[in-house]
Amino acid sequence: MLPSTSSPSTRKTTVTAGIRAQADIRPNSPMADQACLAKLSRFQNTRYAGNGCDLRSFNSRGGESAQPSPMAYRPLNAGRDKKTSATGGGPSPLQYESVEFVSYSARFNKEEPRRHVQRDDSIDGLVRHRRLFSAATLCDRMIALAKWLMTALIGACTAHIAVLISVCTTTLLAWKFDTLDSLLFQEKLGEVPAGMGVLFFIACNALWVATASLLTTFWAPSSAGSGIPEIKSTLNGVHVKAWMSIETLICKIIGVILSVSSGLPVGKEGPMIHSGAIVAAFFAQKRTYQCFGWRPVTILHEKDVRDLVTCGAVSGVAAAFGAPIGGVLFALEEGASFLSPTLIWRAFFCAMVSTFVVFGSTISSFSETAKKSTLFVFGRIVDPSVDSASYMPWELAVFVAIGAAGGVVGAAFIHLNKTLMFKVRVQRLAKGLKVTYVVMLAIVLSVAWFYLPLALGTCQPVPPAIESTAKSILTTHLVQYKCATGHYNDLASLLLAPQETALKQLLHLQNPAVGPPTFTTQSLIAFAVFYFMGTACVFGASITSGVFVPSIVVGAALGRIVGRWMHMDDLDFINISTYALVGAAAVLGGVTRMTISLTVILLEATGDLQYALPIMMALLPARWVGNLLSEGLYDTHIRCRGIPFLDWNPPKGADRHVSVTEILKPDPVLCFGKRERVGTILAALEGDAHDLCWPVVERCYDPHSGTHDQFLEGTIHRHVLISLLRQKSTWNPFFCNDDESDLTDVQLLDDVVEEKNAPPLDASKFSADDKACFVNLELYVNPSPVVINGAREAVTT
Repeated sequence: MLPSTSSPSTRKTTVTAGIRAQADIRPNSPMADQACLAKLSRFQNTRYAGNGCDLRSFNSRGGESAQPSPMAYRPLNAGRDKKTSATGGGPSPLQYESVEFVSYSARFNKEEPRRHVQRDDSIDGLVRHRRLFSAATLCDRMIALAKWLMTALIGACTAHIAVLISVCTTTLLAWKFDTLDSLLFQEKLGEVPAGMGVLFFIACNALWVATASLLTTFWAPSSAGSGIPEIKSTLNGVHVKAWMSIETLICKIIGVILSVSSGLPVGKEGPMIHSGAIVAAFFAQKRTYQCFGWRPVTILHEKDVRDLVTCGAVSGVAAAFGAPIGGVLFALEEGASFLSPTLIWRAFFCAMVSTFVVFGSTISSFSETAKKSTLFVFGRIVDPSVDSASYMPWELAVFVAIGAAGGVVGAAFIHLNKTLMFKVRVQRLAKGLKVTYVVMLAIVLSVAWFYLPLALGTCQPVPPAIESTAKSILTTHLVQYKCATGHYNDLASLLLAPQETALKQLLHLQNPAVGPPTFTTQSLIAFAVFYFMGTACVFGASITSGVFVPSIVVGAALGRIVGRWMHMDDLDFINISTYALVGAAAVLGGVTRMTISLTVILLEATGDLQYALPIMMALLPARWVGNLLSEGLYDTHIRCRGIPFLDWNPPKGADRHVSVTEILKPDPVLCFGKRERVGTILAALEGDAHDLCWPVVERCYDPHSGTHDQFLEGTIHRHVLISLLRQKSTWNPFFCNDDESDLTDVQLLDDVVEEKNAPPLDASKFSADDKACFVNLELYVNPSPVVINGAREAVTT
């Protein structure tokens, strides 16, 4: 929805003639009243809807507000909690302390009013203006350089976090599986009692999961899940401080390390993306800087902050997948609601820095060859020396069918996860029950991972054809389990191994032309079904978890099954690894509904451009079929959690014949004059807890109607009002007209900035004399609010 924006020439807009004037505000001089009459005839039929504040009805003629309709707008959190301070805004529909809605298009911070500059056309004024212009140009360039340096710092920090997570996860998994193999071998020799291996496996996983869940539940609840729904909502304009806090970042890092190491079917890529966004938000906290005693300079505005968060998310994708271009496309497709060439360039630069740091984290000098161990890469599936493609043209039709099946699988996953998290209300359990649920789930899955290979796995000899290939390193990860020497259990090699190792085995280990299959169909079905159900049960619970890698692993197993069915005597040229890759793309696309960015991410992970066409032909049907059956996973969580997300398109079934006036609140709006009493402002902050901003009007007396007409000067934000009430130097005990000067020195742009951690205002500390003082709001008003004609259709507006 694109509301019209008022230009400077039409800034003063008629608000209402029927709202009663404040009893303690005197109208301006008769000369000002005469000037207002001319404005009244021009803007008589315009209605106002403030940018970022609750929509209220305005009536410019008779003073009667519009009649309420069945669709009358109400705040989502209205009436839920009346114990709201004057500073924090109202309680939100979420279980968070505060929800704010931030306008992307506003140039200034929500804490910062705009400065009025008086024009001087004299010769001295022109010379002074030229000097100021040169200084301003230099200052702008320095600010731009600071933003680029901050972008590079965000990419580097995100990359180091990704390396830390990868190294810690690899170390813990290696220790756990080495200890398990040692205990199983000692059991076979009779050196330890039987069952020690399974007890160690269950206890280790349960302990790690309990630690991660306790941190998430009792310290940082916002770190639960992947964090991508929170990032999408933040970039959409919904600001919740808990989503981007340092506590959430620390808990996210520890939680993803422990949850992935515990063997739960979760991924670390989504939490890495959220971590990158939090890093960006942390660096963007301080927006005004002062050097060498100079005047403070504001470097970051709301638009810049949101752009930096976008860059942080991009760097998270680049660090997690080793896909810088895919990260930029991810921001374009899923994250950023507002795009610009500058944002794309900066995001690409941030992704490049992040990839460089991750890629160079394994080397000590530039003369040393870097390793790929810290990057999420699949490796080349086919021999690069072979010039022919690994699929036939007629197989593209099969890939389309696999994509459609992936859409069905993704929709089934979303439905199962939605039923558990929101209908069974797992997310609404008490804190202790949340931890119990996750720990019990870890125990059940650990038992399943340990005993399923005994029931459904097959012991097979390690094929000599695999041992002689360049991919022989993967055979070292084939788990012997309880098979004879020289044999491996195919299902245990998938369940009792790190996720990335299992994925590479599914993608790379080809069946030999003669001999038993690497993984039997029975083992692949069992692995896909149990991993699918385990991922659906854990995603969204009170623990850090991602869904990228589990979806890829499930899809690779299902695609490999299709490839085995296609690999018959007459079709022995079928490349099973190609089907595994296409299946992985189809299921992940059916779950996330990503297309462009996911194609590039998978191509960058494989490093083989020949798979671009099969992946695209699988992702598009997966998205189409999935959208016919359900919403995407992230959109489902956003909607079910009550996050007020503004989509690109209006909701289905919306009445296009409803005007803006019909859905506005019928209550009269509270307007501030250009000079307002402290008591009036304080009462507004306490009484209208759900409003984020108020209109500032110029009141003029109309001798023809005998009423006071009001012309819109702009809007003023809640944070600015709070800052003005804190700064007593902005108060004036006397009322001053426009042609008079205030007796106090007015604090301008950089001096009236809200302190983030300041205590809330206490109305009892304001005396009667304080409440009788006046504040000049004209200097702090946003003179360019969004203005919508009340007769316009609501959906098109």
